[in-house]
Amino acid sequence: MVIEVDDSGWGDLIGGTVVVLRRVETGENHWGEIPLELFQRDEFKYKAYLRSATQIILEGIDALGVSTDEAIHICTGYVFTHARDTLKELGYKVTEVKIVNETQDLAESRFIESLVRMGLGSKGELASIRSFKGFLEWVKADLEGREKYVKTGWNSWPKHRDS
Repeated sequence: MVIEVDDSGWGDLIGGTVVVLRRVETGENHWGEIPLELFQRDEFKYKAYLRSATQIILEGIDALGVSTDEAIHICTGYVFTHARDTLKELGYKVTEVKIVNETQDLAESRFIESLVRMGLGSKGELASIRSFKGFLEWVKADLEGREKYVKTGWNSWPKHRDS
């Protein structure tokens, strides 16, 4: 059996980041969300999002009953740096790969759903503007009201905010 691990939202301007685990052979899955707050202020500076990603993955491993005999294919993204090391220390067979198809689609869908739950719009609206430029234009249309949804911890945010 193979467990795939992917994220969505890491590179997006708004919202948190969704982490998905999916057992390829059965489609069983588990997901969780790294909250937006971990991408803002001191929480971002202290990289709390790395611990959150690890916690979501460990919870998913428990929920799916993953054994150390199963292969774990984990996305190559930076957000999983701590998780990869932790899983290897725990004896799991971890391989970094580019995640595609069903697991990637599930992560993308869960991310858009997380934005809908935040009250930022409908699935269709959010999917249609999903790009850095699209989200930036959306935020700037009501900067005072929408900046609270931005990953403000990134060094580039002040430059984009004031452009």
